[in-house]
Amino acid sequence: MKIATIVAVMIGAALNARADQVTVYVHGLSVVPATVSNRAEALANEIFAGVGVKIDWRIGAPSRSQSHPERAIVVEIVANTPRELKPGALAFASPFEGVYIKVFYDRVQAVTEPELTPNVLAHVMVHEITHILQGTCRHSDTGVMKARWNHEDYMEMRLKPLSFTEEDVHLIRAGLVARATPGTLVATAGTR
Repeated sequence: MKIATIVAVMIGAALNARADQVTVYVHGLSVVPATVSNRAEALANEIFAGVGVKIDWRIGAPSRSQSHPERAIVVEIVANTPRELKPGALAFASPFEGVYIKVFYDRVQAVTEPELTPNVLAHVMVHEITHILQGTCRHSDTGVMKARWNHEDYMEMRLKPLSFTEEDVHLIRAGLVARATPGTLVATAGTR
């Protein structure tokens, strides 16, 4: 474990920070059926709960007067994604900025059958939220943080959630502490 991470953990503990809870605002839900979005959020909660993270889902966008310490993440769900916008991507995050995610719902629907859409949407949101929490663009060779999922990954999503690697979990925890501790830099950026 890196010294910066240890220091961030100690500072977070000393300040009694709520490093295990993340507020996520979702807007653009009008393009997603409520049954799909509800199932996707429930599965995303399950995936994050497995590593000790609680997501506080909210609808809309944070108010401009929102206090900075909340460090909310904003997910925008869009349809009719232009072909030239990040071809092949189901979503993208801005991890170094630490707030914004855009999910291309039309592309999520295109990669799978309708009954699997909530599972894929959940994994896409978890993947992008994890980029924000880790503060990096890194990917893993397997699991939910894999750069590109293949047919076997989608079939696994049908049966059970994809997992995080040990490195993913370490970087999530370090990033959460850094986000919850004012003035602490995210020690995870650029580690890979």
